[in-house]
Amino acid sequence: MSGKRQIKDNESAFARFVRTEITAPEKRQGNINIAISLTVFTGAIVFLRNFGDLLAMVMRVLS
Repeated sequence: MSGKRQIKDNESAFARFVRTEITAPEKRQGNINIAISLTVFTGAIVFLRNFGDLLAMVMRVLS
C-alpha cells in the first residue's frame, strides 16, 4: 500500500470531504488549533454575557 487511502467509487462528496479534510492525519494539528480557537472564542462570549455587567462595574470603580 502506498500510504494513501483508497478512494471508493460510491463515496459521497461529504464523506470524501470528511475523510480528506477532517480526519486526515496530516491535517489533524490544524483542525485541533481551529477547535481550540473556537472553544476559547465561545467561552469568552459566554463569560462576557454572564459577567459583563460585573466587569463593567469593576472597570468603572478602577477608573
